[in-house]
Amino acid sequence: MISLCLIFVSLTSGYAVGRWRERRNGGVEDSASLRLRHILQMLALFGGIPLAAMLSLWGLRRPELRLLTLPLLGLMAWSVGGMMALVLARLLRMDRAATGSYFCCGAFTNIGAVGSLVCLMWLGESSIALTALYRLCEEMFYFGVAMPVARHFGTGDPALFARPYRSPLLYAVLVALALGVVLNVSGVRRPEFLGTVASALVMAATVFFLFSIGLGLRLSRLRCYIPESLGMCAVKFLLVPVCIVGAARILGLQHMDDGLALKTVTILSTMPVAMNALIPPSLFRLDLDLANACWVFSTLALVVVLPVVDVLLPLL
Repeated sequence: MISLCLIFVSLTSGYAVGRWRERRNGGVEDSASLRLRHILQMLALFGGIPLAAMLSLWGLRRPELRLLTLPLLGLMAWSVGGMMALVLARLLRMDRAATGSYFCCGAFTNIGAVGSLVCLMWLGESSIALTALYRLCEEMFYFGVAMPVARHFGTGDPALFARPYRSPLLYAVLVALALGVVLNVSGVRRPEFLGTVASALVMAATVFFLFSIGLGLRLSRLRCYIPESLGMCAVKFLLVPVCIVGAARILGLQHMDDGLALKTVTILSTMPVAMNALIPPSLFRLDLDLANACWVFSTLALVVVLPVVDVLLPLL
């Protein structure tokens, strides 16, 4: 499976380079690695992904009003994931610091890099625009809801909290979607080669982002959080998809473009913990090791999850 290989080759390559540079630097991450991580993430988040979304939305055929339900399904997925994580944290008798981290892992989902790539490889370039619509409210939810909840469980500095309308990434996504919609309704036909460009941008953004994550990846203490990580996998790969796919079918997305919208939502609802889930624990003194373990375990679980999703998609 090309998408799965690309994900793990990018991640493990970054990890190998990062550990090699650490050994050369006496076991400490050097400033050059930090700068490289930052540059690669900025290229992916502010360049490749928004531009690909704009080009794909421009070329989207016969847009329907039902597509406006995609952002609502995204909000529902993150909310359900966070709430399920809180319930499971209570059952596992976690303390406040661990509960806050667990909530972040349940709410934050890797859609931009991994989700976009899997949709592209399996469903084609048209799914990029649907992915962008699904994650339209992502930044608003993360900064407007998830961050305050995480801060409630920790003791972080309130000055570190950023309002949703101050998020540069939110601006980038909104501008890209607006341009794509304007070009779509203007009647200007998109050149065919730009579809290939959009696909290439998603693949490049995924490689950049996952390689940068691998550079800073730490695998220490993972074995201390196996029950919690398995529970998070159940939330991400079972409970959330059941809720979101059920809601999508009720909304009738299976009748759009031979089920393209429903298949896109299905893939995006089965994505692992996002790297962003490590940010609130760092800011608000939560359990960072727990968040790191859930992120690594859920990402590695794609080896099993993606083949299962591939089998189930034709049955939707």
